[in-house]
Amino acid sequence: MNITQRNFFRLLRAGAFGNEEGIEPMSAWKWRQVFAWGQKLGVAPLLYDGVERCSSQFFMQLPAELDERLRLECQETEQHYAEESADVAELLSLLGQWQMRPVLLDPWGTGCLYDRPSHHHAGQVNIFFPFDTQGQKADEWAKSHGEDARAVNSHIMRYGWKGLGVEHRHRMFVLSNKLNNMTLQDIIKQEWLDGGTSHVVIDGQRIETVGPTLYMLMSLLSIVKTTLNEGPALWQMVDMGMLLRRQGDRVDFVKLQDWIEQLHFTRMAQLVGQVLTALLGFSGDEVPFTKVEEGGGKVESLADDLIAAGRGNTSKYLRYAPGESISNVVASLTHSLGNVEE
Repeated sequence: MNITQRNFFRLLRAGAFGNEEGIEPMSAWKWRQVFAWGQKLGVAPLLYDGVERCSSQFFMQLPAELDERLRLECQETEQHYAEESADVAELLSLLGQWQMRPVLLDPWGTGCLYDRPSHHHAGQVNIFFPFDTQGQKADEWAKSHGEDARAVNSHIMRYGWKGLGVEHRHRMFVLSNKLNNMTLQDIIKQEWLDGGTSHVVIDGQRIETVGPTLYMLMSLLSIVKTTLNEGPALWQMVDMGMLLRRQGDRVDFVKLQDWIEQLHFTRMAQLVGQVLTALLGFSGDEVPFTKVEEGGGKVESLADDLIAAGRGNTSKYLRYAPGESISNVVASLTHSLGNVEE
């Protein structure tokens, strides 16, 4: 990696995970490049947290106007989060009052694990309803109280609410490969029957979410979906790292590894493990759900694709989940042909 990339990942590790990092000297132009990447990738506030942590270092010298602009942008982000988190808490409370049992999924559920949740890449509010009757009732509520409510398919309803993008899910996650999806739904159902739930606190309200082991699997599946369609997303990798650091002691890694093998995502798990160890400062022992492979050239390529943010060569990642990749392509073609016929 070049010096700009090295300092980018050093600040990210320092800001997200509190790592002690040594910063190399750079020109003002290169510092601007680091934060241009951060803004594009949704991790700029975490980079600024890294700047604060490394501020005593001699070479941690941002251009004055960049430092001031980033400070103001972080303040705006924090204010925006405060408003959105209050709205998220209100929405979950309203749905709960009607006995719909809303279960908050990522990314909002993961954001609560950060030292500064307001610096986390939040985005859309994804809510799972464990039982069909509750999900149907919630969808009717969305049609009456939401904005532009529309069914994406038989198990997803999207709408707007107080400026938030909201998605109701009757299925926690759906894979394109039918056989793997049947296995996944059985895993989710059994884990739910076994009481695999947890809670987070948003705006002072206790909100139900998924238990740590199943949440870790959902995080991996989200990475699989994004990687196959757009290329790997850095903020998702950071989220996975935060789950490991903050909830790893509550995860059943034997069960998680078994699930990964059943769903045939072993190679994708290895890819995630390599990002965590090579770029985000984790040790192999901290990623017990996979065996991490060594490879300097592959690390360079991963860093380039993570920074490319959706402009990388996604075809190179198809081999990490071949069954899902083929089914995903077929599903996309079928959907496109259906649109042509209409």
